[in-house]
Amino acid sequence: MKNNLDLENFFPYQFSILAQKMSEYIAQIYRHEYGLSRFEWRALAAIAQQEQITAKDIMQITRLDKMQVSRAIAKLSDNGYVVQSANKIDRRSSTLSLSKSGLSLYRKIVPKVLEQEKALLENLTPELQKHFIEATKVLNDKLR
Repeated sequence: MKNNLDLENFFPYQFSILAQKMSEYIAQIYRHEYGLSRFEWRALAAIAQQEQITAKDIMQITRLDKMQVSRAIAKLSDNGYVVQSANKIDRRSSTLSLSKSGLSLYRKIVPKVLEQEKALLENLTPELQKHFIEATKVLNDKLR
């Protein structure tokens, strides 16, 4: 049959497998060393990037759904890593920021995940790394 899908050469399939493997590879740090789930780490990192952010903003940045973000925020808040305050613009939502312990946790994890990234990419030349990142951004923009 000519129209068979060859998963070994089907880019979306291979890319999704790669993304899952990379996520699991990086998760070794924040899950095993700090007890954070993938969703909690993504929310923590998004909050650290924006300083003050809403749950809706986190959903857009991380591509997580409402329930995943809500649970992550609740767990981070319960553990004292995130502070919620009334949103001055939209009273129906709250503004999120990292507490001192949340910022400390983030600063402990970032160098370690950057080392993991470096180890992951070490088999690629600097030029290939640059092209891979550029290609990923182009594809990401195409799918917006």
